[in-house]
Amino acid sequence: MIFAENEVNKPELGFWVGASNPFPGSQTASVVNTTLGFGMFMRFNWPFNIFLTELGGSYSNYLSSSERGLTVMPLYAALAYKLPFDLPVSFFIKAGGGAAYVIARPANVQGWDPLGYAGVEISFVAGRKVRIGLRLDYNQIFETQKSKPPETQYLYSSPNSDSRISNPNYYNLVNGQFFHFGLMVSLFL
Repeated sequence: MIFAENEVNKPELGFWVGASNPFPGSQTASVVNTTLGFGMFMRFNWPFNIFLTELGGSYSNYLSSSERGLTVMPLYAALAYKLPFDLPVSFFIKAGGGAAYVIARPANVQGWDPLGYAGVEISFVAGRKVRIGLRLDYNQIFETQKSKPPETQYLYSSPNSDSRISNPNYYNLVNGQFFHFGLMVSLFL
């Protein structure tokens, strides 16, 4: 391909849209449903020539069949490696980390949690300025390192409190696991 050699050296700015899912079999999947998510990313050739650095973020608002809901906004930095196959399509594998801003409803508990990120991308260069492809991203939000709220240490009942807090045994911290499957478009800058 004519542009294949130069594409690695150019920074890219892109976005994706697609399905945002709780990971099948996880505790998250038993609580919230699949939704439509979107995200943006920037990729550039730094600090190593063999790796690309990718910075990105996304937004997903998960609903359930009950009053529960979850809004997740992860921000991540990852190293991406383009597999050295001589094909018209490019294969990238990515790994990194970051943080996710999480809002859990109906209690409206919110805050930043650490995030682990992994991803795979299959894409091709369409013309001189555009890359089109599919991406699969996996996010694990680490909540179990947090301390439980002090209210969970004692039996407590109030009509206005979170139902998990009324019995300390009901309050569990669980790592959230999500994957995103989306169509992506990026522009070479």
